[in-house]
Amino acid sequence: MRIFGVILIAAATLWPVYWFAGLAGQHDAGASFSQYLGSASLILMGINQFLATRIKGLETFFGSLDRIYVLHKWIAVIAIAALGLHDIIDAEMDGIRGEALSGIAEDIGEVSLYGLLILGFASVITFIPYHLWKWTHRFIGVFFAMGAFHFFFIEKPFQNAEPLGLYVSAFCLLGLASYLYMILLRPMLPVGHAYVVKAIRHVGTVTEITLTPKGRGMRHKAGQFAFLQLAQSGLSEEHPFTLSSAPAEDGSLRFSIKDLGDFTRRLGQNLDEGGDATVTGPFGHFTLPSGRDPQVWIGAGIGVTPFIAFAESLKTRESGPVTLYYCVREESDAFFAEEFRQLAADVPAFELVLLSSANGERLTPDIIAAKAAADLGRTHVYFCGPKAMRSALRTELISKGLRGSRFHFEEFEMRSGIGLRKLANWLLDRGLSELARRREQRTQPGE
Repeated sequence: MRIFGVILIAAATLWPVYWFAGLAGQHDAGASFSQYLGSASLILMGINQFLATRIKGLETFFGSLDRIYVLHKWIAVIAIAALGLHDIIDAEMDGIRGEALSGIAEDIGEVSLYGLLILGFASVITFIPYHLWKWTHRFIGVFFAMGAFHFFFIEKPFQNAEPLGLYVSAFCLLGLASYLYMILLRPMLPVGHAYVVKAIRHVGTVTEITLTPKGRGMRHKAGQFAFLQLAQSGLSEEHPFTLSSAPAEDGSLRFSIKDLGDFTRRLGQNLDEGGDATVTGPFGHFTLPSGRDPQVWIGAGIGVTPFIAFAESLKTRESGPVTLYYCVREESDAFFAEEFRQLAADVPAFELVLLSSANGERLTPDIIAAKAAADLGRTHVYFCGPKAMRSALRTELISKGLRGSRFHFEEFEMRSGIGLRKLANWLLDRGLSELARRREQRTQPGE
């Protein structure tokens, strides 16, 4: 994500401190702080509703869409935490008279709080099926609207027409307008590009879909992704997938989709040729640099799909030496190895290195650094695969001389948790260790 966008959001959230600091001198400081937390939560949620629209221009300020999804998640976490603290810390102030609807606003605020807490918690529990999560996620806008109503009519030490009231109200209106756009206006707008499913090919557990445009089609760069929606029963959910083909003269697109869940399983089994499809995008900044500096591509499993498009694009562009490390568990899982070998034969600057962990072959920073040698500082590294592998390689390669700005990656999961599973596993391990320790103490003979 772009630091400029993060600074904008932080500044927007902290700006009301100026007004609330003045109020704290006139009223109870704790209550003033609580009211600031409630206002900050509304500001963040209004921004988050706006980020969810995916309108053009967002990537300019906040970075590629995959980073925006990460930003969206953490803004929601902070907003709900602030909202929870607002509820815990008493916000009532002596001498403040409420409007006629203040009692109702209080009750609606409670409903909004618990609704947002439940849906927010459901969003970070990643084992909830995607279609159920997406369906319930739509109601966040409803509970946000209740929160805005609570703000407009609740007892507070300032009027809605005053600068502080107008400021917070502007973000409430931004969030409400964004939500209405998503549920009412966007479905009626001609968003996306119309395509037809031309061909379907099954390669192991991967389904390759080739689409041809009905009209002009979508222009994209190798490595970008798009949202795919298929006009077929059971497959009409919109999902993001990497485009596994470089831009083609006829405007055709290819998606290589691995069977990883209910939707992708249905897609592999039920999709028919000739059906209509809508593609929205493109998104993402995971694209090749200009120039002839050396490049290292690392694709683990299905994470190799953007590199198919990368390799195809080498036929029509100049580049320095390129090495692709294709990492799989079994050699039989390397579904695209033959395609890469053919591309390597056509493009002398491109080299494929296939690594199978079942054969004891693992990619290490030492292997990459040894091959790059003195050129490591000029090398661009592109990675797509598991986060743990990415973190380990990036840290070690930077310590060996790679520039951090030249390690490029994409957030592989659009929906991710906040470490709850890791925390649960840690607590379970600690609990089991403690039980084992106590059991051992009970079985030891007395001294």
